[in-house]
Amino acid sequence: MKKEIEALLKRLQVAVRYNPAEVFLSVLFCCFGCALYETSCASLAVVVYYFPVLFLITCTLNSMTGGTRWRFAYYLSVLFFIPFFWKDKDFWSVFYCVTLVVVQLLYLVCDWRRDNNRFVRKGLCYLRAILSAGLLAGIAWLLSVSIYFSVQYIFEIWQYGERRFMAYSSSIAFAGILPLLFLLFNREEEKEAGVNKLFNVLLNYVLSPALLIYAVILYLYFVKVTVLWSLPKGAVAYIVVSFISATFILKSCQPFLERRYYEWFYRYSSWIVLPALAMYWVGTFYRINQYGYTEARVYLVVVGAILTGTVLLFFFRRTAHYLYAVVLAVVLLSSVTYIPGITAGDIERISQEKRGNYPISESQDNYYEYVTLTDYSPLDVTGYEMLQTVGSYDEGGVNSMMRMDTFYLCDKKQHVIFEAKTDSLLFRQMEKQGLAPTDSIPKSLYPEILRLDLDSALYVFGEISAYRSSPDSTYTVSYMGGGYYLKKRVSLQARNK
Repeated sequence: MKKEIEALLKRLQVAVRYNPAEVFLSVLFCCFGCALYETSCASLAVVVYYFPVLFLITCTLNSMTGGTRWRFAYYLSVLFFIPFFWKDKDFWSVFYCVTLVVVQLLYLVCDWRRDNNRFVRKGLCYLRAILSAGLLAGIAWLLSVSIYFSVQYIFEIWQYGERRFMAYSSSIAFAGILPLLFLLFNREEEKEAGVNKLFNVLLNYVLSPALLIYAVILYLYFVKVTVLWSLPKGAVAYIVVSFISATFILKSCQPFLERRYYEWFYRYSSWIVLPALAMYWVGTFYRINQYGYTEARVYLVVVGAILTGTVLLFFFRRTAHYLYAVVLAVVLLSSVTYIPGITAGDIERISQEKRGNYPISESQDNYYEYVTLTDYSPLDVTGYEMLQTVGSYDEGGVNSMMRMDTFYLCDKKQHVIFEAKTDSLLFRQMEKQGLAPTDSIPKSLYPEILRLDLDSALYVFGEISAYRSSPDSTYTVSYMGGGYYLKKRVSLQARNK
C-alpha cells in the first residue's frame, strides 16, 4: 500500500512538472469559484463557466509548443481568461457548446497523428482520463458533503452554512482536484489504453450487435420511405447522426480487439451508411426549403457535411484518416460559429429576412410564439349523412373537453368517442402533413391539421391553440375543441348486415 501511494505521488509530481500552467489555472479557478460565491459577480461567473475551455486550450498549447520557440504562448495562456470578464453571459448557449466541442477536437489533432491507431489511442486515453478524473472528483465531493452534514447533524454546529460549503467544496473538487487528476491519468503511456476484457465484451457483444439492429431498422425505414415515396420524419436526422457517428467510432476501435467478429460490417461501413445519409439530406433540405434556415438547421447542415465528408474520406485508403475527419469538423464548426458574416445566426437572419420572418425573437430567453389554428372556409359534406356542431361538456349532443393534458370527444350520453394526449395528437396531425414536431405550422396547412379522421366519422376542430418558447422547440397545446362532427354515410348493404 505504501509503495502504491509513493508511486501515485511520484506520478502526480511528474504531471505537475510537465504541466505548470494547467496546475496554475486549476488553483486560480478554484479560488475564482470560491470568490464567486462571496461576490456574486456576473462577469466572474462567465470566466468560471469557461474554465473547461481555457484549461483545454492550455493543454493543447502545451502539446503543440513543447521544445519549440513558441513555448511562450503556452505560458501566456494562463492570461487568456482576462477577455472573458467582458463577455456576455451565454450559459449553455449554442456558442458555448460548440466551443467546448471544438477545443476538445483541437486537443486531439494538435500533434497531427495521421496513423489511425495512434490517433484513436490518444482519444481513448483522453476519454479514460476525463471519465476517471470526473468519477474520483465526484466521489471525493460526495464524501465531503456527507461528512459535513453528518458533523452538522451530530454535533449541531455549522448551522446555516450549507450554501457556502457547497460552493467551496464544488470549486475545490471540480476546479482543483478534477483537473489535477486528469493530468495524472493523461500522463499514462498510450499502450495502457489498449485492450482489456471489458473493452472486448462491450464492443463485440453489446455495442456492435446494437449497431447492427440499428442498421436493419434504418434500412427497413428507407425501404418504406422509398416505396411510399414519402418524406423521412424530422427526428430521423438525429437518429442518422447517432448511427453514422457510432459506426465510425466503433470502426476506429476494431484494431484494439482480440477478435473482430464484425470486420465484415465495418470494412464496408462507408457503403452501408449511404441510404441513411440520403434520408438525412432529403429531410434536411426539404424543411430548409419550406421554412428557411434557423441556427439549429445551420448546424444540422454542418453536421451532415461532417458526416458526408467522413464517409467520402473512408472510401479511399489514402484519405481514410480520422485526423482528417476531425480537422474537417473543427473547420466547419468554427466557420459557422466564429467568422462574422457566415455564423449560424447571420445565416438565420439572412434566410428569415427574405421570408419576412425576422427577427424571430430579440433573444432566446424572451421568445414566445402563440398560434391559433382555425379555418372558416366552406366545409365539404360530400359522403357524410349527418353534421353536428360540437359544443362544450354541458350543452348535450356531441361535445369536446380538455382535462389536464388529454382531449376527449364524447356523444350526448357522455360516452367517450375519442381520447388522446393533446400534444401527441397535434404532433400526429402535423406529421401527416410532413411536418416535424419542431417545425413551424404554415397557415396553408391549418385546414388539414384541423381534420381528424375517425373510424366512421370526421371531426373538424373549431380551434387548436398552442405555444412554444423557442423557434426549434415543440408546441404545447393550451386549447383544442369545438368545430363539427360529421357522420359518414353508410351504404344500404352495410346497414342490412
